[in-house]
Amino acid sequence: MQKRFNRKPKDTALERAVRLLARREHSYHELVQKLTAKGFYATDITSALDSLVEKGWQCDLRFTESWIRHRIESGFGPRKIRQELSQKGVNHSTIELGFENIAPKWQKLAQQVWQKKYNCLPLDWNEKAKQIRFLMYRGFSNEQIEAMYQLEQQKQDDL
Repeated sequence: MQKRFNRKPKDTALERAVRLLARREHSYHELVQKLTAKGFYATDITSALDSLVEKGWQCDLRFTESWIRHRIESGFGPRKIRQELSQKGVNHSTIELGFENIAPKWQKLAQQVWQKKYNCLPLDWNEKAKQIRFLMYRGFSNEQIEAMYQLEQQKQDDL
């Protein structure tokens, strides 16, 4: 007996992009990379993505805000998030606008991340350096880390 396969015709760049956006927000640059990897022509990609932008289905600002919220919930600081967004092809002005719209409390987030990992002030400089490296890896600035330590020291002094 002969098997029949229902082969659907190849997707267009627009259809593929819509399916990608149905799963999660993507930056314009990410979509270009993914569609290029699937073998679509640059002209088809550009026209498909321009159509999606025009319809409001793809928006780098919306993607940026979504990414910032997601990474904040994961305990990452502004430096790390900015770096990731730059790698995803989002321009600097869109990144800054996204941060303005979200306006997180970075010191409070640094404190939450620190408390989850350590929850006690370091006893020596080696331990403090280790904690600082961890927070810097997570994307927090020296100023945010130092302010967090000062707040924790005040709390301990009040006890």
